[in-house]
Amino acid sequence: MARTNVKAAVAPSARSKRELILRLAAEEFGRKGFDATKWATIAESAGIGSTALYHYFESKTHCLFTLMLESYERWYRTWSECLDNTDDPLAAIEAAVSASFRVTEAETVQARLLFNEQGKLSTLKATGREQKVRAEALRVSRRIEALWVDYLTAAMAAGHLPARDPRLLAHAVIGLLQSVWAWYRPSGKYTLAELDAFYAANVRAMILTA
Repeated sequence: MARTNVKAAVAPSARSKRELILRLAAEEFGRKGFDATKWATIAESAGIGSTALYHYFESKTHCLFTLMLESYERWYRTWSECLDNTDDPLAAIEAAVSASFRVTEAETVQARLLFNEQGKLSTLKATGREQKVRAEALRVSRRIEALWVDYLTAAMAAGHLPARDPRLLAHAVIGLLQSVWAWYRPSGKYTLAELDAFYAANVRAMILTA
């Protein structure tokens, strides 16, 4: 992805500056990898000094955990809205799959980052604000798992879906939908609409297989 020239777009408010830093960090982490990205490079791209960067984030790790938390929260909101329908679980699950592909280019970058780097939530040491965001990201990830497990369990108990191991099935669906972003590129061979159709059909088959 081409690096964004954003110096002229820097907004004066602290909130917009923070959002700018997050957007640039997601691009840099996604393009170079988290470990290879220099914290000072993000400061330079944002048009601020390295010292000023610490006003918004304690460290590069704190920034990464914040991006991961935002991704998890977005997935939770998207899927919980779709899985609110208990009358037709299969339609609700297909809606959740389709909603997964209604994303902006920036969101695909962040989703790729989450998939590639989510192991760091368990392996990187954190303190202070880093640890607070890390703990919240892990909490939301568990809420996502519980959302799918509880929904599938209830649908199976009501006889709407074949009885399976709901936890194993939930992990299979979540993993399948999140793994797309490891290889998908907006300029690549497949459109989001094509992915929607393909994955909806395959998730449906997986859900209905007894």
